Amino acid sequence: MADQVPIIRLRNLRKEFNGTIAVAGLDLDVTEGEFICFLGPSGCGKTTTLRMIAGLETPTVGEIYLRDRRITHLPPQQRGIGFVFQNYALFWHMTVYDNLAFGLKVRGVPPAEIDARVKEIAQSLELETVLQTRATRLDLSAMQRVAMGRTLITQPQVLLLDEPLNNFRPGLRENMRAELKRLQLNLGRTMIYVTHDQEEAMTLGDRVLIMNLGRVEQLASPRQISQHPASLFVASFIGRPPMNFIETQCRIEGGRIFLAHDGLRWDVTAQREAIQAQALQGRVIAGIGPADIYPAALAPKNAPVSEPLRAQVDLVQPLARQKIVELKIHDLALKMIVPGTFKVRPGEWLDVVTDNSALHLFDPVTERAIA
Repeated sequence: MADQVPIIRLRNLRKEFNGTIAVAGLDLDVTEGEFICFLGPSGCGKTTTLRMIAGLETPTVGEIYLRDRRITHLPPQQRGIGFVFQNYALFWHMTVYDNLAFGLKVRGVPPAEIDARVKEIAQSLELETVLQTRATRLDLSAMQRVAMGRTLITQPQVLLLDEPLNNFRPGLRENMRAELKRLQLNLGRTMIYVTHDQEEAMTLGDRVLIMNLGRVEQLASPRQISQHPASLFVASFIGRPPMNFIETQCRIEGGRIFLAHDGLRWDVTAQREAIQAQALQGRVIAGIGPADIYPAALAPKNAPVSEPLRAQVDLVQPLARQKIVELKIHDLALKMIVPGTFKVRPGEWLDVVTDNSALHLFDPVTERAIA
């Protein structure tokens, strides 16, 4: 997508509320046809950013462009951008047909064209059979599709969605997630989607923008974020359960580089160049995912694993096909994922190993990943 002209450009976008910084100097390019997700905890600035793009909030500083057109201070109705709210904002006393037609009627579109466009959008969203049904009688799936259809029928250049699946029960939410992605691919529309649900963002997004305290922590594909978290915050926020962290000392012995913690050590000579480039002295925070810790008996063959670590099992949490095993190793509390068939009990002692090639290293001062 790098060779495409951005449809949305944000430049040094900043928003303050009574001296509190909600968004701090955001720069972002969104390309034509992209599905990008804004992800982060409550209060991180993701919804505020979406509302500034829509024109519902005015930036304190910065500019917003739709293609090459500066829209920073245009009212929402002049931007050519659609917004789907979390609560759908349907007219509950109206039929589906009238909900879909409403935006065209207020724009003065001729009745024949309104009828043709309503039927076209109803077909694409599988709403033909409920066109004469009142909105109050719809199920949640149909409500969400009507809300999207009412926005799409006005032919916005970009569609903004603020946690539209938040009110769905888990099973239906998964189905609607797939339906939404399929719809976006079929329509080829640019969508910016706000969510606090990491699974949702990592499933839907071509790219994911992770925010924290009004700032961008990382902007990358879901795969890149999973494999190469850019900061301690990203590594602690992504993953269920998230990454384990160990404060270590960096030592050089006989030309090799080790990370050491209370008698434990990991050979990270393979990352020598990155460590030396950062000019790190002393402390390094090592991160290891729960799926990269193994009972010694289950370690992958030919993997560059650590020396066996003696661990006591503290807690076992069975899942559908896996178990989360909480371990105590000296003063460390680590989580490990094992197959559901692996027999293990609390209080038991195990030899475990870590995959050294899966270690993530973080600067303890900047909290950024050591590239």
